[in-house]
Amino acid sequence: MRVIFYTGKGGAGKSVISSATALKLSELGYETLIISSDPAHTLSDALETAVHYTPTKIVDQLWAIQIDPVREARESYGVIQEYVVSLFKSKGVDEVLAYEIAALPNMTEFVSLLKVVEFVESNNYEVIVLDTVPSGDALKNIYLPTLIGSTASKVIKFVAPLVNIARIAEPIVGLPSPGKEVIKQDLKLLEILKKLKNIIADRKVTSLRLIANPEAFSIQNLKRTYLIANLYDINVDLAVMNKIIPEEVSDSYFKEWKKAQGEYMADLEAAVHPLPLKKLRLFQSEVKGLKLLSAVGDELFGDEDPAQIYFEGKAINVRESERGIEVVVPLPSASKHKEVCEVEREGEDLSVVISTDIGEVRNFIPLPAIAHTMKLDKAKVLNDELHIYFIDERWKKGRK
Repeated sequence: MRVIFYTGKGGAGKSVISSATALKLSELGYETLIISSDPAHTLSDALETAVHYTPTKIVDQLWAIQIDPVREARESYGVIQEYVVSLFKSKGVDEVLAYEIAALPNMTEFVSLLKVVEFVESNNYEVIVLDTVPSGDALKNIYLPTLIGSTASKVIKFVAPLVNIARIAEPIVGLPSPGKEVIKQDLKLLEILKKLKNIIADRKVTSLRLIANPEAFSIQNLKRTYLIANLYDINVDLAVMNKIIPEEVSDSYFKEWKKAQGEYMADLEAAVHPLPLKKLRLFQSEVKGLKLLSAVGDELFGDEDPAQIYFEGKAINVRESERGIEVVVPLPSASKHKEVCEVEREGEDLSVVISTDIGEVRNFIPLPAIAHTMKLDKAKVLNDELHIYFIDERWKKGRK
């Protein structure tokens, strides 16, 4: 089983490249599913076939699905949403506004992620390609079980028998109590999130691929995403520079464009090294339909198998040192963020915060049991790696 995510700034060509990849995989004999939750229905445009909210057959061994996040949230997690709405309404919030507030954060991306678990467990497909990948905010939802602790499910189960008693207190506290069905769906959601985290963190299963155009904002977005992915310990195995003006285009109108794109490509190659970087030319017309998508797949991958793992970067590493242990987090291009990096201990986990140009990015790293008896000493960025040191208090006593 392989799960391949594509991400990139709007207009980078994510839907076209993910569709071309999926088509290439099906041509090689893989049973392939491509998933999109883009409300603009770009997947239907690229494939020139109406794609529905259930798997739609495109050609032999290629299926596509257009996730309807509103439908999925209502059908799978509607009970939770209704309860949240009732909380807001009890405080006088207008019903329409209450439903807007109660919508899951980053619902479009979040629900498409949850569907990945369903299709992985179905064993109907050998490769799943997702053309709308989560933002940093949506990725935080994957770590919800970590944030609320490993005992969360036990606590929710413990509270369940007290639901009827809680309802007696509703008039006193002025808030509706959650029903048993709400608690049941809470437990179900937590379990799915745990499975999702395991799938995405499995470097032999999941790869994230980054797409950029030869322009400043697009490349900056790719660099930022690369850093965030490493912070979340997700393997990025390939970068793609799309829409490159071919060398044979000699029109003077494009002279400055070609000069700039050469500089941008050199910048990106240096920034992502040793990550493989593929280059795709700007086609003469809009890429739509299976014939052109097949041409894109051939130009991008040639005789290669797109399901291969092109690169496996360093995972978050915990190693022993003379004084205790050292946690090493690979963070490409992190050197420029060294002054705005924070590390804190949160119970049994390590909280790492990095301030970027779009705000703070945070992840919680589970610590090995041996670290629970140690003291957090210091953290520093060295060669695009964040090194976090823990001191064994017994070592300090032995030095005295």
